[in-house]
Amino acid sequence: MKLSDISKGVVIGARFRLVDILGRGSYGTVWLADIIRDESGELPSQVAIKIFHHQDSGNRYLFQEAQQAKDLTGSDRLVRVFDAARIDGLAIMWMEYVPGQTLHQIVGDGSLPEPIDLNQVLAWLRDIAEGLAFMHMQDPPRVHGDLKLDNAIVDPQLGVRLADFGQSRPIEDRFVDTDGAGAWPYLAPEILDKSIDGRGKRFVATDIYAFGVIAYKFLTGRFPRRTMGEAIHLKPFPRAIHVNASVPPELDAIVSRCLEKRPQDRFETGAALLAAIEKLQAEVEIVEFEAPEPDRLSVPTVTDQLTEMARELLDKDQVDEVIARLEKAMERMSTSPQVLVIYGEAARRVGKFEAAHMVYTRAIRWMEQHGRPIEDRRDAVEGLAEVNVQLKRYEDAVEQFRFLAENWDDRRWYQYRYAVALGLEGATSAVRKSIDILRAMYDEEPSALVASKTGLAYHQLGNTDLATRFFNEALMIDEYEPTALFHLARIRAIQGKPQKAIEYLRRLEQIDGAEDLAVSLAQTIGA
Repeated sequence: MKLSDISKGVVIGARFRLVDILGRGSYGTVWLADIIRDESGELPSQVAIKIFHHQDSGNRYLFQEAQQAKDLTGSDRLVRVFDAARIDGLAIMWMEYVPGQTLHQIVGDGSLPEPIDLNQVLAWLRDIAEGLAFMHMQDPPRVHGDLKLDNAIVDPQLGVRLADFGQSRPIEDRFVDTDGAGAWPYLAPEILDKSIDGRGKRFVATDIYAFGVIAYKFLTGRFPRRTMGEAIHLKPFPRAIHVNASVPPELDAIVSRCLEKRPQDRFETGAALLAAIEKLQAEVEIVEFEAPEPDRLSVPTVTDQLTEMARELLDKDQVDEVIARLEKAMERMSTSPQVLVIYGEAARRVGKFEAAHMVYTRAIRWMEQHGRPIEDRRDAVEGLAEVNVQLKRYEDAVEQFRFLAENWDDRRWYQYRYAVALGLEGATSAVRKSIDILRAMYDEEPSALVASKTGLAYHQLGNTDLATRFFNEALMIDEYEPTALFHLARIRAIQGKPQKAIEYLRRLEQIDGAEDLAVSLAQTIGA
């Protein structure tokens, strides 16, 4: 079954019948589903099913996280996760269905917030803090990793309950996944700027920061930082009490502490935060509170609405529909770079690389001619770089990734892609530069991905000893790193060690999404 087959009434694995869409997020679409067959005998009549957007080998890690989330039982503040598996070819996770609205649905968007009673706000904040406290007190501590208004559901009987916990990612991957997907207002400074102190305990501190963002939104009607540019550049923002003078000073102090730039200056855990909220509820009398005024930073335009529509369709993998609608719109209206970039992304997804190349180039040229800041060009330049890789225009891709790496040197991903592009270009000098970049990245923060690409670069230069060393280091970090397994197997076969080569092949065959690589390896080594 493919993602394009998913619709109301579809049955997955003779176990679940899809009823309706409950919501969409960065990693997947959540459906309400009826239970047709319950092999465990423990499921309710209906569950919520998350169908992951990226049906690839990465879901091995998602399943591991789902398994860990299953163990988080014993708190009404957490939506229960039942299990995850690949069924009918789809990577899915099923969890408890909570019949309520998210806090985002209740509060409203940035342009028209709903009036909120402060006692209700405090009750919601207490519930969220209780959920974080339960997670942080586990041994070892667990973190939510994606706390936001969309992931807090108000159960009519039980109050606020947290969903989508445990979906944390390595920092560089998480930034890429959430960039442009609506989660950036909640990202703590240590995620956006690695120079900030806090490495090693950043995830618990990041939950606390996201809590502060939610509280700030309740009290002021706006996010602390309202644009991606403000978030990336860590632009200072006013305290909640300076935006809404009716905020109690004691509550303003709690929110401000949650939003401190340095992780160690925030509340240490959810338990400490919960204690502060409960103390405020017990000791502070709420005399008068004015609901926040609407945040009038921007009013949606036709282009904004068109872009939002296109994003929603892309989230549902209706790429052909996106292209058709945007092409029709571009015939009727002056095309904004915003629309061009969305069109480029859609065209890239369906393999229309020349069309994507044309619109990305057009968008970049427009922004340069109109003096738009470099930040506004980033998505278009990144899209163009990826398209040039697909078109094998590696020299152009090198220049674009170099531009991204030089202007956003805190983005480890751009450094990595720049190094990969240099390796693809293939000139000896380019490969050596690629090695320099990759080794510096590896020395700073070892990872299996970087180690395997370093080994591959040495392999290009014919240095088998160093290639073998880095492939082995990659497998020490992740025994299922596909690039390292593939090339080490070939090296061992050439060295006359067929049993070792077969061992690597068998491991490669276990990786979802690496089937073609495994077939190629089997043919190469004669297995």
